[in-house]
Amino acid sequence: MKCRIMRKNEDAYLTVYLSLVFGIVLSLLFALIEGAAIGAVRAQAELVADLGLDSVFAEYNREILDQYELFFIDSSYGGVNGGVGMVERHLSDYMSYNMNPDQDKPAFGGKTLLKLKNPYLEILEASYASDDNCMVWKAQAVNYMKAVYGGDLVSTVKEHMDTVSANGLTDRDVTAEVSQQMQEFEKALAEKGIVEYGAESEEGYSYQKVSGVFNTLVGGGILMLTLPFGKKVSGAVMDGGPYFSSRMKNGRINQGVGLHEGADRPDGIVNELIYGEYLMKMCGSYANPKEEGLLNYQIEYILFGMNSDAGNLRACVEYLFAIRAVADTITISGDSTRKAEAEAIAKLVCGLLCVPELSDILKAIILGVWALAEAASDVHHLLGGGEVPLIKDSSEWNTSLLDLFAGNFIGDEKNVTGLSYEDYLRVFLGLMNQNTKAARSIDIVEMDIRQTDGNEGFRIDRCMDYLKVGFGFADASGHDFVFQKIMCYE
Repeated sequence: MKCRIMRKNEDAYLTVYLSLVFGIVLSLLFALIEGAAIGAVRAQAELVADLGLDSVFAEYNREILDQYELFFIDSSYGGVNGGVGMVERHLSDYMSYNMNPDQDKPAFGGKTLLKLKNPYLEILEASYASDDNCMVWKAQAVNYMKAVYGGDLVSTVKEHMDTVSANGLTDRDVTAEVSQQMQEFEKALAEKGIVEYGAESEEGYSYQKVSGVFNTLVGGGILMLTLPFGKKVSGAVMDGGPYFSSRMKNGRINQGVGLHEGADRPDGIVNELIYGEYLMKMCGSYANPKEEGLLNYQIEYILFGMNSDAGNLRACVEYLFAIRAVADTITISGDSTRKAEAEAIAKLVCGLLCVPELSDILKAIILGVWALAEAASDVHHLLGGGEVPLIKDSSEWNTSLLDLFAGNFIGDEKNVTGLSYEDYLRVFLGLMNQNTKAARSIDIVEMDIRQTDGNEGFRIDRCMDYLKVGFGFADASGHDFVFQKIMCYE
């Protein structure tokens, strides 16, 4: 009997032990299952968020890519309104599908155990292309140029800008200087009772002819004077009111967070010149018009901001003429041979007018008008596709004194190398105000994109390249999963 009793006690002890162990194992197993389920839900939530963001960023505006090689989400999606709310709706739709991709195709007996839901979705931060004086747009453009073209894109342009600065080519107004000298000369003649300036030498030299050339250069419209024969100016016109720079002045643009953390800020002269080179590649000019654009001479618009191609080209030619006038004045001032020619003629004409004491001021007038005539010849040559160096030497001078007094200083061929018309535009872009350049370049982008189907209401300040999004998910068991994600174009 004792043996039987002891055996029963041992069995009971083992049963209790196994029951306790089995309970612990089951608890561990259930905990592992619960953890796996939570992990699966979290993994699905992360995947749904990633796929949703990937889908949203895949909806970049095709026209921006095709015409400007950059990636931006147009939050209006071709409509008249845009903003983070529109992007949130698109993101929500994509996530809804990714949480249950078979919702529209139910299978018999099919059932999801996770039952993931997304009760919370908010875009916390967004970068618009126009943020921080268009720095977001410029950052992409500069990175594109560095990635595609590499190397040293702008060292030559920088050298040209240094030449302009060192020689003060933008600091003087030769036309105003000559005009002042002419006023002084004529006043001195009037004080001596001389009112007839027509005294002319046998060679055809006279003060009247010099002043006539000056009046032709500054009063007749330098564009029409220098435009190559047979060339026509575009008649394109636009209304600037609806475009970015005008809206920005009126404070009617969307504002984001600017360049996102970690993005390279395109500051400094090198990046600014790279952006100028980007504009030269993407935009049209007089030398290479963009026929499909609202304006054909887009670089000239960026530089001068007029509402027509003709107005912008006229302003550009006048600026080019002014810079060439200073450069040619520097050249002729160091040319002893031409200075001696001008001095001899000044003495001859002043002798005919009986005012030999005024020969020095007439010499300065002749040299100034001569430089202006040479500048007009330079501009004519540039508009015809030729090249002109910033600072010429004496051998590259084109206009003779006979040409000057005969009025034949336009149209002669030049056989020199230097900067083309587009090279001068590159220098002008480098010299202009950076914020003005950026805003007007965005005007051009809006003009171009609005010319395409489905983008009639396009606005650059609705275009995004960076999002920071807050997500909140819940599963069938009431577990919550809250996290943030960041995505941008790189």
